[in-house]
Formats: sequence, C-alpha cells, structure tokens
Amino acid sequence: QESTATADTVITTFTRLKEPKLDTFWKGRAKTRLHRLVVKRQAEGGQGDSDISPQHLHPWPKPPLMHGVRNRALEDSIRNSRDDPHWEGETFHPQGGLPVLYFSGRLERLLLRPEVLAEIPREAFTVEAWVKPEGGQNNPAIIAGVFDNCSHTASDKGWALGIRSGKDKGRRDARFFFSLRTDHVKKATVVTGRSRYQPGMWTHVAATYNGRRMALYVDGTQVASSSDQSGPLNSPFMVSCRSLLLGGDNSDHGHYFRGHLGTLAFWSMALPQSHLQHSLKHSSEAEELTTLILTASFEPLEEQWVPFRDEKFPRLEILQGFEMAPEILSPLQPPLCGQTACDNVELITQYNGHWPLRGEKVMRYQVVNICDDEGLNPTVSEEQINRQHEALDQAFSRYNISWQLSIRQVHNSTLRHRVVLVNCEPSKIGNDHCDPECEHPLTGYDGGDCRLQGRCYSWNRRDGLCHVECNNMLNDFDDGDCCDPEVANVRKTCFDPDSPKRAYMSVKELKEALQLNGTHFLNVYFASSVREDLAGAATWPWDKEATSHLGGVVLNPAYYGMPGHTNIMIHEVGHVLGLYHVFKGVSERESCDDPCRETVPSMDTGDLCADTPPTPKSKLCQDPEPTNDTCGFTHFPGAPFSNYMSYTDDDCTDSFTPNQVARMHCYLDLVYQQWSQSRKPTPIPIPPMVIGQTHKSLTIYWLPPISGVVYDRDPGSLCGACTEDGTFRQYVHTASSRRVCDSSGYWTPEEAVGPPDVDQPCEPSLQAWSPELHLYHMNMTVPCPTEGCSLELLFKHPVHADMLTLWVTYLSMDSSQALFDTEILLENQESVHLGPLNTFCDIPLTIKLHVDGKVLGVKVYTLDERMEIDAALLTSQPHSSLCSGCRPVRYQVLREPPFATGLPMVVTHPHRKFTDVEVTPGRTYQYQVQAEAGAELGEPSPPLIHMHGAPYCGDGKVAEGLGEQCDDGDLLSGDGCSRTCKLEEGFNCVGEPSLCYIYEGDGICESFEKETSILDCGLYTPKGYLDQWATQAYSSHEDKKKCPVSLVTGEPHSMICTSYHPDLPEHRPLTGWFPCATSGNRSQHEGSEQPEGSLGREDEVWLQVCFNRPGVATAIFIFLTSDGLVPGEHQRPTVTLQLTDVSGRNHSLGTYELSCQHNPLVINVTHHQNVLSHRTTSMLLNFSSPMVGISAVALRTSSHISPAAPNNCIPE
Repeated sequence: QESTATADTVITTFTRLKEPKLDTFWKGRAKTRLHRLVVKRQAEGGQGDSDISPQHLHPWPKPPLMHGVRNRALEDSIRNSRDDPHWEGETFHPQGGLPVLYFSGRLERLLLRPEVLAEIPREAFTVEAWVKPEGGQNNPAIIAGVFDNCSHTASDKGWALGIRSGKDKGRRDARFFFSLRTDHVKKATVVTGRSRYQPGMWTHVAATYNGRRMALYVDGTQVASSSDQSGPLNSPFMVSCRSLLLGGDNSDHGHYFRGHLGTLAFWSMALPQSHLQHSLKHSSEAEELTTLILTASFEPLEEQWVPFRDEKFPRLEILQGFEMAPEILSPLQPPLCGQTACDNVELITQYNGHWPLRGEKVMRYQVVNICDDEGLNPTVSEEQINRQHEALDQAFSRYNISWQLSIRQVHNSTLRHRVVLVNCEPSKIGNDHCDPECEHPLTGYDGGDCRLQGRCYSWNRRDGLCHVECNNMLNDFDDGDCCDPEVANVRKTCFDPDSPKRAYMSVKELKEALQLNGTHFLNVYFASSVREDLAGAATWPWDKEATSHLGGVVLNPAYYGMPGHTNIMIHEVGHVLGLYHVFKGVSERESCDDPCRETVPSMDTGDLCADTPPTPKSKLCQDPEPTNDTCGFTHFPGAPFSNYMSYTDDDCTDSFTPNQVARMHCYLDLVYQQWSQSRKPTPIPIPPMVIGQTHKSLTIYWLPPISGVVYDRDPGSLCGACTEDGTFRQYVHTASSRRVCDSSGYWTPEEAVGPPDVDQPCEPSLQAWSPELHLYHMNMTVPCPTEGCSLELLFKHPVHADMLTLWVTYLSMDSSQALFDTEILLENQESVHLGPLNTFCDIPLTIKLHVDGKVLGVKVYTLDERMEIDAALLTSQPHSSLCSGCRPVRYQVLREPPFATGLPMVVTHPHRKFTDVEVTPGRTYQYQVQAEAGAELGEPSPPLIHMHGAPYCGDGKVAEGLGEQCDDGDLLSGDGCSRTCKLEEGFNCVGEPSLCYIYEGDGICESFEKETSILDCGLYTPKGYLDQWATQAYSSHEDKKKCPVSLVTGEPHSMICTSYHPDLPEHRPLTGWFPCATSGNRSQHEGSEQPEGSLGREDEVWLQVCFNRPGVATAIFIFLTSDGLVPGEHQRPTVTLQLTDVSGRNHSLGTYELSCQHNPLVINVTHHQNVLSHRTTSMLLNFSSPMVGISAVALRTSSHISPAAPNNCIPE
C-alpha cells in the first residue's frame, strides 16, 4: 500500500500469518529494491537521443554493496553521504518526488508518440520497469509491449511484459511473464517467473533479447530464459507497423494492467545481468549509455504519450522518497508447513539457544464454572479445579511458564441444565444429513437425521402428549408438544433447534452467550461430546478467534481434574500455545506426497520439532510397530510416546521437549503477551546484523520486538491496529447477506468477519462466506438472481481510506462474472460503484480507493453461487486520528566493551539502524538491542559478535570461511542468494557480488546439473548401467488419431506435466499418451455416484511397454504428461507396476502415487528382492484414473546384459 510504505518496512518483519494472509504487524513484504530507477531529464522537445551524456542520467541512489542494502530512502542516502565516503556522489534528490502513473485497469492504455522514438529496436533490446501491481489482474495483464498495428486480426507478433496465471491454473499462481515472437516464427515464446508476483510491492522487472536468447529478470535475478526465438523481431519494412503501448495490449479486450508504473527505460541492446542488478557505476559504461534510447517521463505526460484509441490518461501521482523506503531484511516467513513467524526455523532456533527468551512468564487463566441461579450444582467441583491447577502448574513451571488461576462463577440455571455439545451447531439438527457430532439422545439423534424412533401416526400429533416417535424434524417435533413445559420434561425432550427451551446448545452458543473476552485470560469452558472419548478441544494461536470470546480451551467435565486424566488439559494448553501432535507428520498427513510428511526429525515438517522423532498415532507406552503402507516400509525408533502431545495415558506422559518449549515461549510473546501482567515490551528475538562497515564505523540493523512496533497495553486501546505512520488497519466488524444461509449452518456472513483464516486458497473451504445453499445436495444449487448475490461488510470505525483488501478464496466461474460489482459504502448513505474487478483466488484483491468522505464498508455482488469470501481489510490514510495517542517503542543498544560513556546508546532511528563510530579495526565487539517502552525495558536480544573489519553476509564478497555459498550484497531471500548467504533451491550464483539465475529448464546443460537435471541434460546414466526407452507399447484404450500409444515409445516428447483439466487432450499438441477413456467412462456411469477420474473394474486402464534388451532391472522411470489429478479431488491417482521376465513370469513392484512434483516417477527396483535375479523384458502399468498421461517409460539395467533377445512382448 503506497501510503503506508514506511510503516510496512518497519512492521513487516515478523509474519504472523502465511501468505496470502495480511495481519496487523507480521505481514510479509517482498523486495522493494529501487536500485535503478532512472529519472529522466530529457532534452528539449522530448526527442529520444541516442547520445545522452552521463550527466543527463540520474540513477536512483543505491548504496554500494558493502552496505548490504539494495537501496535506501532518498533522505537516508543524503544523510548518510555526509559521514560515509562510500556514499559521496551517489545521491540525487528529484525535486518534489518522482512522478508515477496509476493505472486503474480500465481504458487507460498509453501509446508512445511515433516522433519520440525514430525506430523501435528490432535486433536486440532491454526493457526495464518499476511496477507496484495491485492484487487481482486481467489474465494476462500487460505492463508494456510492442505490438503489430497493421494486422486486422489479433496477433502476438512483437513482445509483451506483464502478469499472467498458468494456462491450466485458472485464476491462481499469477507471475510476471515475458512473451516474444519474431515475424518468421509461427508462435510466441512465453517465459514466466519462478514464483507468484507480490501485490503492493515495488518490483523491478526487466526483459532482454539479444537476437538469440530472451530472458526475464525480477529484482535483478534471472528467473527465466529461452532460446526458442532468434533473429530480428521484424523486417525493416515493417517498422511503421509496430507501436509501443503501456498499461495494456492492442487487442479489443485490452488486457489492462492495474497498479503503479514508476519508471520505464528502453535500451537498444541486451544489457548484462550485472547492469540490471547493480546501479550505474561510472563512465566505463558509456557504451551502454549510448544504447539507452528511451526513459519514460510522465511529467508532463503528453510530451511522450497519447491515449490509445481515445481512452483516457492514467492518474499521475507524485511519490516521495520515503514512500519507497526499501526493506533491508526479508521478513521471517514461516516454512511451507508452518503458519507464523514462530514456525520460522531461524527464529525458533534463537528461542532454543538463547535462554533469556525463555525467561519466567506468569500467565493468567480463568475456569468458567456454570451453576444454577442459587449458586448450587456447579459443572465441576472445587476439588477438581484445585487438582487440575496443581497438575497444570507442575507440568509447566519447570519450563518457566506458570499459571495464575481465577474462577468465573456463572449463575444461570438455563445454561446449567442444557447439555453443551462440541462441534454440534443447532443448524445441523434436522438438516436431512446425519451429522455424527450431533447424534446424541438429547438432540433426538440429530433431529431424526441419524435414526427415527419408530413410526409416527397422525392421531398422535397435537394430542397434548410428547410422543418419542414423532419428536423429529420430519414431524415438526410432534408439532411443538415435546417443547411444551406443561406437557413434557423439556430438559430431556425438547429437540427443536428453533425452540428457546431446547435441551442442548453448542460450545459456540455458550461462548456467545457468555461473551468472555480472551485478550487477558485463557478461558476454560466445559462441554460434552457425542463420543465420550473426545476429552477436549483447543483454539490454535493462529486462529482468528485465538484471543477473542470464541477462543480458549473446551474440556469434558467428566475428565477434568480427575485422577488419571489431568494431562488432558496440559495437552490442550499445548495446542493453545502452538504445539501439534507428535504424530502429525505420520498419522495426520494427507498423502505420501504431502510436503509436510515427516520421515526424519525436522523443524520444517510434521510437528515442526526436530527433537520429537516421527511416530504414528498410538496409545501404547512403547515404540510403535513398523508399518508397511503405500508410502513404504517404516520403522519408528525413539518414538516420543512419553510426550504430553502424544495420545498415551497420564501414567506415561510426563514432558515437553526443548523445541516444544521454545515454540510455547515464542507464541506467548507473539500472540498472548496480554495474558501476562508484565508491562515489559516483548523481546527482539534475532541478533542484530551488520549492514555497513568502514575503517571508522560499523552500522547495525535489527528487527522490531516480536509483537510489533507500536507499544500499548492499555485495555480498549486501538494502538494494536496502528502502524508507525499512523495508518489504521481494521478487519470487518459485521457482515450480512440477503441470501439464505446453507441449511448446514456453513458459509454464513460471519465467516467474513475478522482476519482471514482459509488455510488452502483456491480449494473449497467452510471458513468463508459463500452464496452456496446446500452442502450435501450440490445439484440443488440455486443460481444467483440477475442483480447478483451480495455480501455487505461493515467496519467498526469509519475512516478516510487508502486501500481495501478483499480475500476471495474460491471461484468456480470466469472472474468477470464472479465480482461483477463492488460498491464502496460511505457516510450519509452515499456509495461509489467500482464495477467489475478481476481477482485471483490465491492473492488478495487490493483496491486503491480514490473516494471522498469516510468509508464505512463495502458491498460485493457476484453471479458465482460457489464463490467464497474469507475476509476484508480497510487501510486508512496515514496519520489517522484513531492512532494519534500511540507511542512507538524506542531502543537501547548495549555493547561489550561498553561505549565511551559507559551507558547504552538510545536510538530512535525510524528504520532501526545504528552506526557505531567508536570502533577499532581488528577488535571484537558484542552488540545487543533491547526495546524500551515507558519505564520498562524488554529482554536484550541474542548477541551479535563481530570483529571490526571482518567479512560479513551482505558485503558482496563470498566468504567461504564463514560458510557463505554466495553473496549478492543484500540480506533478502527469494533472489537466489538467501539472507544467510546460502544458495536457494533451483538457483546458481556466480561472481562477486553474486549474480543469480534459475538454471533448471533454461536449455543449457551445465556441468553441475548433468546428473540431476533431466530437463536440460536428459536422463543421466551412471557408469556401469544401461538406460533404454520402450520400443513397443500396447494399451487398454487406444485411439490411433487422438492418442496413439506409440507416443510412449522412445524419449519423452516433452517434460511438461500438468494436472488434469477437461480440455487437456483437445487443446494441446500431443506430447504423450492419454487413455482416451474419459468420455466413454462418463456415459457408462451416468447417474451413479462415482466421482470424476475414478474407475470401475471393467474400465481398468493399463499400458504395457516392452524393451529390446532384457536385463536385471535396477530402476524404472515413468515420465508423466498429466498426473490425472482432477480439480477439487484430493486423492492422487496411482499406478500399480508389474515386471515381466524373459520366461513370462510377472513380478509385482507395488502401487505408487502419481504427481507432477515427482516427474519422472523413479522406482528403485533394488528394494524388491523378488525381481533381482530375473531379466526384465516388459512392464505392465495399471492406472487408477483414466486422466493420467504418459510421455515415456525407461528401464535401467546393469550394463552386463545379454545382447538383444527375441522379444515375446504380446499385449495381455
């Protein structure tokens, strides 16, 4: 968000919620490297001049690489230039800021005036742009491009730079792309970035073409390249047929871009990566300067640009330097399997190793004990409470966590005499579907959905008696007789969910009735469950209810505080403090392919603790037996069965591990700091870092306290929602919709209240609002009316707004219909309609609000009855009055040996930097930083120990002695060289400072990838082995025209593998064999419940492949064109393998899951003793799905094999 950029740089370093989630303080932020924004001052008349002298160019200031910072705010650079010789001559301050364009995504394409550029380069070029795209774009969205303006039909001749999602990805996974087509080639080549684009982040995007190879760079890193195009783009005669456009292409659709364009430079040569990554040095680059043919100037805009086809000019904004204040350090993102910063391995390692972070913490909890109106008959006894408290304190106190007990007595006979059920919402009762969590005698067995109690005769109804056989939804609960206190004992017979006298309530209703805030206490509630074995339930610290009245722990009163069951509460409190079950990575994984499956102890997978070895779910107080399933044969040595987070009994469980203790302390600081009475600010959990060094000075940088930068613990204060520049951020307070809710009680408007909580965007979820009416009867879906289904979202505090962020997490139709109008609600009953907006399901939609007046809310209209909306966030303009009384923390820097004054240095630098000028080369110093708020000081951070003059990560020199594998001069991750100067997966880096590029799939086989990259180097055959491709193939389903099985023979035609989508075979050149069984399969099973992509016995799909030279198999390689995974299905298709030897005997190799992530599928045959002595001649593959596509099959044998034998390969 443009106007909150300064705050973002300060508040973003601890990510509380994984992307695509934003949260008040811990929001992740991508790179903001404005290291080469060229501000042009062109010659009079606006004519592009190829002989621009260097003094006409003003590169954006970029500190030299020793500083470890990509770029810095302009004010910083000016201030630092006074005392740092490295900075001299590097600064330029454009008067009044930098003019930038904001494209709204509607009819705002710009055409370069022909006279500005005599000839658009044909042979070679570089285009580079600074962009800040919005979340949600056209697909594709064109930032800039050169297009054919002479063709009557849409043509992809020329080139384009923009954003698009993959062909088979739908509205997800959108990335930067560069497409190019020369006139003599039939089809454009498109290269795309490695990862999703980051909305709201200034990003440097560049594309080069040298006549042989095209390449795409994002923030200076080469993310894609291709040599599929060559030669000039067009002939000299076609020069007048090419035009340069910004903000869209020349098609009727327009493919408009939405977001800011900071600057654009165009060169008539392919610049080297070093130029794109690092700023202009000196006149040695004069050759490159002479090829700079255009730097776009947007003020005055009319000088170079004219609206295309009578459209309008985009909005011109002036950006101040501080608004582009860059980030020095990548945010501490959680790993793939984590949720928050406390799952980040680097951070949690500090909590493990630095004991002051695990210092004594005293936390408050309250037991909610309900009794009748006279104070009698409490849910649990005083003896139970005391026994449980003693056990809880004993378990946690040795880990420096102690609990203060308070008891909340609630006198309410109505609540006391209702059975409280876990997970059973009243809306599920009598909804025509048996919900097991509601199958309880006191709900009439789910209102009769699970079982009926005999036949109800008409004469039994309305007879003033309660008949058990009529007490169900079908018979309107005996027409009310069973809920009439004069007729029946309603505490046992009233099952009607709409009756105020019903015998049951849900835990959520209990919490709503009590409204006990969870900000200052952990609340403990009591409830039963249908299955008596459910002993408790807990709220995760990353759930949006964690510190609200809907959070806390729910325990079964039958077990609470009872001898032999006191560890249940300890286990549930472990969940509240962020601990998973120890068996999460084995028994709670989704598939063998689940990236979070734990096979070795790890802090990245399973329960995210490296000191709890993998274990299956077990109630035995011993190592579990080895298992043999589709994932293979597994032993479980050293299983943590005595851990509180296992499922063993009280007499077995007795401890937490150090990794678990570190996680609990981290979450107490990150989420629950207000449960403590301490007024101390939370700690800075990472040591300070060196970011600059001269002979006379050392500059260090540090992160904010883990719980945020604006410090305020006063109850009722709004400062928790403020950033340092006074921007106020708020989620939805109330939500409503005129659409009737689903009968199951899911997808209600309340799901859009509060922060986002959908775990898997783009998959259907129950944590979001949806117009969908029937969970269990999808064929009864009612279409939205012509005016659309609408959702109204209101915010608690009206503000002058800068930005609206909307999480649309599921779409089932084209997105222009999905959000066909968005209405911004203002004070005084006024509103502004924004019209249709394009959105992605995995990136929040961001809408820059240019509206007058205070914003109250938003109303969204959709025609997609299955669309899901998870949350909305309203961001105010800076300096909001709601934040006027909030105080940011200050910092003290401690040093050993001490500073000359003997006192710590107090620092108020807004970017948390300090330059120490009292340093001597060769001397070792230790630095720690502590936060100061009011009179209180937080714990000092873990220490930085540095010898002055020694190398450090970020100085641009690869110090192998420090374990560095690369050093690109910054502390940012995701660019190939991580913030700890390690090579990132898929990248190679060369030179000093390191230049990084993605090597996989660039078509160049480099020496280091010969053995690993099948894509660039082909299948690598180790010495002593022979690899052979299938020579013959037969299949159960073959259509010689559409999908000939001969495609499986020989080497793979393509290495690209995609998941299934319905038009895959028709709209794709044939790169592999598909069974062609899908349509026939569908007609046979019409009307049956069989899911798409599954097979009955008679439809079995098999493929037999044969090899010329029989040999003893050591490995099998199966190359996929499609893994057959149908959208919305979670069960992966499988293949069952049999090898046939020369004597015709079959040998089973088992069943394997298919996944494009593992392409080719490699099966190690040496694990199968039954095959080792036989010579394989053919192979039979049985597939569980007709959607699978195979491009090739290879057999690896020992090279000592007999010559080609007569082949008896006959289809079975």
